[in-house]
Amino acid sequence: MWIHIFLLLTFIIQACTQNSTQVRKYIFATVFDSILLTGNIKEVKNNQIVQWSFIDRLQKSLMLFHSVGVDSPSLSPYYQHRCKYYASNGTLELQRLEIADSGIYQLTVDHYYENVPGKLYIYSLYLDVEETLSTPLIIQEPVYIANNVQLSCISKKGNPTTILWLKGKTPITNGSRYILQDNNSTLSIRRVDMDHCGFYTCVAVDSTSEQNITHFLLIDGIQFLHKRILVTSVVAFVSTSMSLAATVFIIFYSLKKYKANKYQDRSTIAFMVIEMKSYVCLLISSLLCIMDSDIFVVYRIISGIVIFQLLGMTGYIAFLYLHPFREELASFLVKKRERYIILGTGIFNVIMSPLPIYEASLNVRMCTYPYGDIAVAIVSTLMLFISIVGLCFIFAVKRMQTWNLSKRSSRLWSK
Repeated sequence: MWIHIFLLLTFIIQACTQNSTQVRKYIFATVFDSILLTGNIKEVKNNQIVQWSFIDRLQKSLMLFHSVGVDSPSLSPYYQHRCKYYASNGTLELQRLEIADSGIYQLTVDHYYENVPGKLYIYSLYLDVEETLSTPLIIQEPVYIANNVQLSCISKKGNPTTILWLKGKTPITNGSRYILQDNNSTLSIRRVDMDHCGFYTCVAVDSTSEQNITHFLLIDGIQFLHKRILVTSVVAFVSTSMSLAATVFIIFYSLKKYKANKYQDRSTIAFMVIEMKSYVCLLISSLLCIMDSDIFVVYRIISGIVIFQLLGMTGYIAFLYLHPFREELASFLVKKRERYIILGTGIFNVIMSPLPIYEASLNVRMCTYPYGDIAVAIVSTLMLFISIVGLCFIFAVKRMQTWNLSKRSSRLWSK
């Protein structure tokens, strides 16, 4: 405030005490910049006297003196290595600006008006040197998303005159969902939900520059189920596809080639292990889908139907295998009706298992950054799943080959 008052008083005094023509201009610059101090003169002529002075609140100091056609330009020692003078039009270039360079720069030209002796040409520039506006910082409070969250935009250096907020590319204004406070430096978000996920940009502007920074608002609590639904749905799809392929192989190849009861029973056990594994994966995926309120209601209804189907098929297969009254040990998979039911439900499971993937991936993309982390999690989970299932299957087959069929069957029926 004092510098503006001082500038006004200086101009008033000069206007009242000198026979002169004065021009005034207000300019801005930042620290370490260079600026041209021009006097708006096309040409400096012989016998004219050019002076550049610097006026601050303490004193007026001479920067440059040039008697055109008589002496060479003379810069004061303080400005010799920071200024470059253009003698043709009296322009002065001031380099490596500092905060202390703020003030009035005054060009005075004597003998400028040939027809009016003694009248001075005075051109005054007020230079305001500001700190370079640093890239702002966005601070999120609390770090873990609660019902409400605040984003604060802070500049370490400089004094931004305007702060703007963007979500994506859309400007944010005060409303029921967003509240701007403290001259827009604080953005408050109420009742956080899925729609609030995304990139938030703070744009800080001052008189000479503009800086911005982007912050990704990640809602971990909301994303907990979305991520797990996506991963388990992919695993369920792979598992049900493997199970259907294994069932087709067992029914149409293994049981037809190896017709002895011993081999058919082992094939049936292998089928049950693979089928129950796929049922467990699909059951977990469906349960998570039902629990997630952000999943579209149609997907949740379908998941409920899948759960009832899985429970029913589990009981049905268990009944067929452990039926105490069956007269022969031949596999139930050789019967046409059971084949059609099992193959039909297998195809149904393969079709149903990937349905939540699209909805879950859409929600995850809206609220996860970077998305590649989820892909890594899916691939890692699949590799671990396939490895464990493969090892368990190999171990089960090796173990089954050592069983005595009559002892195993008597043990089952005695139960």
